[in-house]
Amino acid sequence: MPTAPPVDLHAAAAELGVHYQTAYRWVRTGRLPAVKVAGRYQVDRSALERFAHDRAAPSAVPTPGPRRLSGQAERMHEALVAGDDTTARRIARRLDEEGATISDVITEVLSPPLQRIGQAWREGELSIWVEHRATAIVERILGELTPTPRGRRRGTVVVAAVSGDLHALPTAMAAAALRADNWQVEHLGADVPPEELVHFCAAHDVSVVALSLTNVAVADVAEGLAATLRGAGTPVVLGGAGRSLDDLVAEVREAVSH
Repeated sequence: MPTAPPVDLHAAAAELGVHYQTAYRWVRTGRLPAVKVAGRYQVDRSALERFAHDRAAPSAVPTPGPRRLSGQAERMHEALVAGDDTTARRIARRLDEEGATISDVITEVLSPPLQRIGQAWREGELSIWVEHRATAIVERILGELTPTPRGRRRGTVVVAAVSGDLHALPTAMAAAALRADNWQVEHLGADVPPEELVHFCAAHDVSVVALSLTNVAVADVAEGLAATLRGAGTPVVLGGAGRSLDDLVAEVREAVSH
């Protein structure tokens, strides 16, 4: 019987249901055997099948508890303030490998340091570039950790913030949590004109819209947009201060079930 040809790392990642960067990390750490051919990683078919089988086998890996997560939040704060991209990403990857959910990593490990950094900037203790650099590192972490669940999607959710709300990171966090909950996510980011969002929903099969709201000055705009969309038959979940990612996921599910 002829030997099956190897697959490139992008195809291997797709078969394993993970982001390319996750598969690349497994190769770099030796967990997934691969060879480099003409500048591209190739994975032997039999090695890929063994790796997939081993990953699917039951394992007794405990989910990190609150104490473990809060301890990593302090380390994450130090890394973000120092601009230590490598350490910050390593902390997040290790928690992911230990079984922490993306929502827990965001809520317990990423958000508290960002809030401390933002407060320190407002009080004149840190420069604005420290805050911007930390935000950029967290955005890269989210890109690496956001899973691609297998199976049928629950529906399509649009995640955005309206014009005047310039904070893109909360929308990225919401998008990551919803992708982990097996939604097809259309992530439009921040500062989206309301009329453009209405046009988008009219042109696409949208199950629900999740509106991030971090700037209270545009609350009336967001609420007006929500009313318009609901009037057109599209459910809307409106975020705001004090709302957790678990709350968001639960409300999105509930909005679609009605």
